[in-house]
Amino acid sequence: MTYTRSTPSPRYTQLVDFYKQMHDAGTGKLQASETFDGASLAPHIARIRMVIGEFRSKTLLDYGSGKGSYYQKKSFPVAGSKKLGSLQQYWGLQRLHLYDPGYPPLATLPNEVFDGVICTDVMEHIPEEDMDWVVDELLGYGRHFVYACIALYPAEKTFPDGSNVHVTLKNPKWWVECWERRRQAMLERTGKAPHYYLIFFASAGDGNPLALTSKR
Repeated sequence: MTYTRSTPSPRYTQLVDFYKQMHDAGTGKLQASETFDGASLAPHIARIRMVIGEFRSKTLLDYGSGKGSYYQKKSFPVAGSKKLGSLQQYWGLQRLHLYDPGYPPLATLPNEVFDGVICTDVMEHIPEEDMDWVVDELLGYGRHFVYACIALYPAEKTFPDGSNVHVTLKNPKWWVECWERRRQAMLERTGKAPHYYLIFFASAGDGNPLALTSKR
């Protein structure tokens, strides 16, 4: 069966419910405020700024933002100012939208296209049977680029049913083939598609992640 945004797999629906529970109650080891708080964005902040600058992007969607804790901080240098500012200011963005289906305050899907899309620590959380439509959705939201980081290892967190939160663990070749297949389908369908940047982490402390991009 082919699943879509309007008809996702039963597992996808179940996992979204699990995320809502965990956002609200925590994980046992972590308080609710610390659970999926968006801190996984931290290692990517400087790299994302470089990609934004490369395309001179002014609007951005964070797809799977968690609670988006880093966007509330005023601790980033801002061009032309001696004062520290927000991450949005640091990236030089005019508009920023946060989306996360498992966190009700940010669970509203946008109805517009953005210059760039970032998706950090999300793809491995998507069931394999839903991957095509999720990648299609990410590409569809991006005008210039989609930046996605992908973990290749099991997570420390588990769902209430005991299963690991990293539900799709594949090698980089599998991921690139998936993204390239969906990007080519978009090119054939519409004549245009954003570039993708895939960053692969072999472990939680991987200081030298593999980075692969679409051809430009």
